[in-house]
Amino acid sequence: MDLGTERRNVFAGIRQAYSPEQLVGRLTVVVANLAPRKMRFGTSEGMVLAAGPGGSEIFLLSPDTGAEPGMKVK
Repeated sequence: MDLGTERRNVFAGIRQAYSPEQLVGRLTVVVANLAPRKMRFGTSEGMVLAAGPGGSEIFLLSPDTGAEPGMKVK
């Protein structure tokens, strides 16, 4: 995940809804002020915000046009 000033590994559990190719270059909202959490696949250093009941029905929250990596949510 590119946060503008740094890159982090984030494990989000959205595999059923999105392929890795669908996420390249896409902007989304990330909570980056969390403590790193050790998971099965490695250490996650943030959380992607999404809505939906789960499975293939997960919808990433995306910023409006003009937002850039690293901008803070206000």
